[in-house]
Amino acid sequence: MLRKKFNESLTARIFFITALMLFCAAAITFCLIAWATPVTYTAVVNDDLSRQTDALVGKLAETNLDDCAPLLDEFIHSSGADVILTGNDGQIINTGSQFAVQPLYRDSAPPAGNAFKSGEAVTWAADTASSGDEVTVTMSEQDAITADVRFADEDELYFLCVTPRIQAENLAVRALLQMVPWLFLVLLAFSLLCAFVYSRYITRPVVRLSGIAERMAELDFSWECGGKRKDEIGRLGQSLDRLSGRLSSALKELETANRALQKEVAQERELDRQRMAFFSAASHELKTPVTILKGQLSGMLEGIGVYRNRDKYLLRSLQTAGRMEKLIQEMLSISRMESGQTAVHQKPLDLSLLLRQQIELDRELPEQRGQRLILRLTPDTVVTGDARLLGKAAGNLLSNAALYSPNGAEIRVWCGTKQGVPCFSIENTGVHIRSEALEHLFEPFYREEISRSRKTGGSGLGLYLVQMILERHGAFCTIENTADGVQAAVRFPNQT
Repeated sequence: MLRKKFNESLTARIFFITALMLFCAAAITFCLIAWATPVTYTAVVNDDLSRQTDALVGKLAETNLDDCAPLLDEFIHSSGADVILTGNDGQIINTGSQFAVQPLYRDSAPPAGNAFKSGEAVTWAADTASSGDEVTVTMSEQDAITADVRFADEDELYFLCVTPRIQAENLAVRALLQMVPWLFLVLLAFSLLCAFVYSRYITRPVVRLSGIAERMAELDFSWECGGKRKDEIGRLGQSLDRLSGRLSSALKELETANRALQKEVAQERELDRQRMAFFSAASHELKTPVTILKGQLSGMLEGIGVYRNRDKYLLRSLQTAGRMEKLIQEMLSISRMESGQTAVHQKPLDLSLLLRQQIELDRELPEQRGQRLILRLTPDTVVTGDARLLGKAAGNLLSNAALYSPNGAEIRVWCGTKQGVPCFSIENTGVHIRSEALEHLFEPFYREEISRSRKTGGSGLGLYLVQMILERHGAFCTIENTADGVQAAVRFPNQT
């Protein structure tokens, strides 16, 4: 379990590796210090002792041999080193110093010559003037400092040998070694603390970036990395911010395009449904007159029953063929308009003059039914459109008003301006439309009366054709019940 968490946690891995590296670096540094301390300490002591020896040699050159004891004692006291003064023959000179090595030969004769120049170890039997104890002094060129000395009252060349005492050095090393366990614990604690701080500093933004990337994978682009870091992690955060912005913009564009596509698909489906409903209704509308016409012609050809009166039923057959022709013409007009084959020639025209001309063409129908036309047409009501198509729309509204009004009713035609836009309305009195039928009046082949008799109405395409014509002119038509009857109002767009 711990191994799995370790493998899955970047923080744990960085913490462990950083702690290990810091601890190893600290341990290696400590070992180097422990190893170099004696060497460094000896070098420092020897360098300092060499400077003091040079200074002593200078002072001895100005002093007599018999008077050098105080200088040697002061030097030994201040430097803590052992001093031996020998002659050119290698014999130790008795200077009378309290601390310098004094000669005391027993079993062997003193060495001859300058033994310090050979680099070999030299041993003297000697004592010190302060204690009188016999000592054996062994020195070599490696750990002794030698210098040539000339006294002020002597022409003979003497040799001064100075040996540092390493007892203090050994004590320092032993003290350092005793502190090793505690130093290792301090180094370990310091390494863990530094590793924890460093791992948090490194992995915290990485963990945050990982969380933001997971949200981006869930298509949540509301988060930003932010931050002011200038390193690679900061640049990675800035790149994620740019990526998030671009993905968010692309996603919004895709959503907008998808909604538009869905809307277009829905419109196409609705158009297909309307076309299917239109053709189904057209088939139904044509089926009845074709069946009637076929029956009448068959009866007349065979001379069966009432069909022997051919003149009467030939007239009826002609009327049926006329209704079929009118229906087919309306269907062709609708088909051309839906397919865009009917061009709309837009040009300014006087709406009041257009209505007056259309009323003159259709006046015969209301006169046959004893209906009275009341006109209130405001001159110079200008609209932009196709005079032929707008005349057909106005003619369909006038025909509906005459067909669905009882004999003796009034047909009121008004034209003018409302709220700064041109309008016209046609109201027929003496009849009302059921409220549930008002919203279906502009559907193809829809008629308000249930029987769908040809005696009480047309094909049901008139208002549908009116709606298509007005849509191509940016206008719309509303039909509503009034106190006296039914009013169809047409409102055109602003002409400015």
